[in-house]
Amino acid sequence: MDKKIKSHQEIGLEQDLFTFSELVGSGLPLFTPKGATLRRVLQRYIEDLLEEQGYDFVWIPHIAKKELYEKSGHLEKFSNDMFPTMKAKGRDYILKPANCPHHTQIFARRPISYREMPQRYAESTTQYRSEQSGELEGLARVLGLTLDDSHIFARPDQVKEEFRRALEINKVMLKDFGLEYWIRLSAWDPNNRSKYLGDEKKWEEMQKLMEEILKELKIEYKKVDGEAAFYGPKMDLIVKDSLRKEWQLSTIQVDFNLPERFDLSFIDENNNKIRPIMLHRATFGSYERFLAMIIEHFQGAFPVWLSPVQVSLLTITEAQDEYAKKLGKQLKENGIRVELDLRNETLGSKIRTATLQKIPFLGIIGEREMKENTVSLRFRDGKDLGAIKVSDLVQKVKKEIDKKA
Repeated sequence: MDKKIKSHQEIGLEQDLFTFSELVGSGLPLFTPKGATLRRVLQRYIEDLLEEQGYDFVWIPHIAKKELYEKSGHLEKFSNDMFPTMKAKGRDYILKPANCPHHTQIFARRPISYREMPQRYAESTTQYRSEQSGELEGLARVLGLTLDDSHIFARPDQVKEEFRRALEINKVMLKDFGLEYWIRLSAWDPNNRSKYLGDEKKWEEMQKLMEEILKELKIEYKKVDGEAAFYGPKMDLIVKDSLRKEWQLSTIQVDFNLPERFDLSFIDENNNKIRPIMLHRATFGSYERFLAMIIEHFQGAFPVWLSPVQVSLLTITEAQDEYAKKLGKQLKENGIRVELDLRNETLGSKIRTATLQKIPFLGIIGEREMKENTVSLRFRDGKDLGAIKVSDLVQKVKKEIDKKA
């Protein structure tokens, strides 16, 4: 077995997950059907988690008027990482570098009572960053980042609980993907205050609140100055993959500044307008970076629940093609992702292809299997599981999917 450690670019090419085109441009990956399936599985996974935690899903466009980013402070503090303003029919638009300004406008659409707080908005959407060509690297550093982005608008007395809930979501994800991690509290650089929105008092208040929350929840962290977002400090989840390589993924950020700049408020029990506190949070961070990490973490041998193809049916001769198609239809009807290899190739060649693709289960179909209404099953590591009825195969695969092993 090949023990060579491969990059996500090499594995992506071997397993046909994504590609790049000079005509489209560097830093702009194109996901193939298998790669798009992997993304879709991740999106369903995180959206199910968020729905369980009471998040509501929203949708925003990919551009906005220039004025939105003037008001948010992005043009003032973040313009070097943004694409230039587009002029169209007398109006100025910007390709969004962040999703939070749009989400503030959903919160601001109507008066919101303290009884309706917190408001939790979630969305998988792409934002765009203008990186130097030399800084682009496979899926790890791209121009269009699709985030599992969430923004919570909370009463001051709700912030600690919302922070705790956000951490619980992250813990579930880390367990399901088998990842080690450590926490970095990314603080501002007090020697370079011009990089940030808001005054020193506000920043010290935000950072104190975050440290109190982490200590109260008994979470060990390392404080690093200068890594904060321009509008607030953040808690970064740094994971270690199976190769001991570190990746920054999830973030939770406390923000007093954007609610102030957009004059956001909710109505309290005395009919007074009160400023909410905004939490920015993501679990994966960007899908692209998360995909780069898990491809390398699993070295392409994804657990069954995550694998783009869960079962590959390999025929010995074309005489078994119709039977294989019938079995494939049964598996698909049971929610199993299946691929048929009906090529006019030797069985050995088909097995090598499926093994290189690291498909979890290989179902070999010959004359005997067709007569006995079975399939000869083997795992991707070569372990022979013997002849098995299709109904038993369905149950076996579903059991592996359910336990997320």
